[in-house]
Amino acid sequence: MNTNESRGYVLNGTPVLPLQSTSLPPRGPKDPRKVRRRIRLRFLGFFLAPVLIGATIYVLTSVLAPSSRDIEILPGSAVVSIDEQDVAIMVYSDSSRPGPFEPMFQNRAAAIRLSDGKTLWDERLNDQLSSAAVVLAADSARAYVGTDEGLVILNAKTGAIEADGVDIAGLGADVVLSASAYGYDREVNAVVALTASGSLVQIPVGSAEAQPADTSVTTRWRGTLSASPVLDTSALTRLTDAAATPDGTTFEIEQLDEAVGRDALVITSADGRTIRRTELVDAEIIPVSGLAPQLGILLDTGQFLEGDFSGIDSDDIEALLEAASQMTGEAVQEPAAFETGYVLVQHRESVNAELTLLSSVDIATGQLVETVEIQGDAMRAITGPAGTTAVIAADPESWFPNELLVLETDGGLRRVEVGATGWWEGLFD
Repeated sequence: MNTNESRGYVLNGTPVLPLQSTSLPPRGPKDPRKVRRRIRLRFLGFFLAPVLIGATIYVLTSVLAPSSRDIEILPGSAVVSIDEQDVAIMVYSDSSRPGPFEPMFQNRAAAIRLSDGKTLWDERLNDQLSSAAVVLAADSARAYVGTDEGLVILNAKTGAIEADGVDIAGLGADVVLSASAYGYDREVNAVVALTASGSLVQIPVGSAEAQPADTSVTTRWRGTLSASPVLDTSALTRLTDAAATPDGTTFEIEQLDEAVGRDALVITSADGRTIRRTELVDAEIIPVSGLAPQLGILLDTGQFLEGDFSGIDSDDIEALLEAASQMTGEAVQEPAAFETGYVLVQHRESVNAELTLLSSVDIATGQLVETVEIQGDAMRAITGPAGTTAVIAADPESWFPNELLVLETDGGLRRVEVGATGWWEGLFD
């Protein structure tokens, strides 16, 4: 037997196996330095992998997300009290696709603390195009938003949806998928909902369970709520030429020259003394507007007619319209922010100016305290339980309402952007 053929041989220090042999030569001793280097690289990769993945996500979302948000604040927004602070819960439509894996169209609700403009949370309500939404009520535990997908109950601390639509106890399959089917009754501090069977239920603020409505609630809300696909917000967004405070101080826009739109804001004290006449162009007063139940009837077209039509058949549209036209004028509204010593007026800088101005006016002197530019008409003013007033408006670069103008105690107007926080930023908090 040839030993070299069966066992192989060594050539220049390297083992050589014989033909048709399957045996592997024994491994030589490992280099300790290479072993230590390999271990260090593995540990380094283990620690760097999360950092690299996080950096990749951040870069991709920053590149793919739009540089500015394309949002439209809805008139059903409100200022509520959460932990004894005025917090604006803004419902808005977002069509700017805020990031990868997000729906192109969204309806969202954002809670913004008015004292410093900080966004406390920003939650997606649904991804339906042109869906209406209205903020009904809130306390330190829960917030309630009526939408065309039903009532949504959110956690007031985090914005997380606790129950919505058919998942609400006591409502279930009897839910009405219309924002017009929900309201807030201040006297019993409860959200009122119209059911598909035609009855009314109430959800006490702070609770997530519906119960049959009290007799008094049914009386106040019968005929006000409906399953109409159109949420009537005309009463919320209405500006006015005349307003008055409970103490008798009146505010009136007096027309000086119709041809060029010259007006005068006339402030008159309770004793009839004119405090100030301030000349403006195309001026209107921004009044207080709330979500209290209104006496009237909602037509199938979505139009809400204010007034008492109890003696008229609700199906007789012509009779309803005729009766509405014969009713006396509307009650004088209160000006927004008057309790803080100011009145808010919308106007233009000059006859040829394109942009609209929003000014705060000192009631005691009639002097304009601060003026800011906005695009188009201001939507509405909203005032919180603690007295903070904010105006929903569009910044000069936007055609839709997209920001809040918060009235400061000194009469200044502070801009607060809505929907400014990207969804991805919460990943890196």
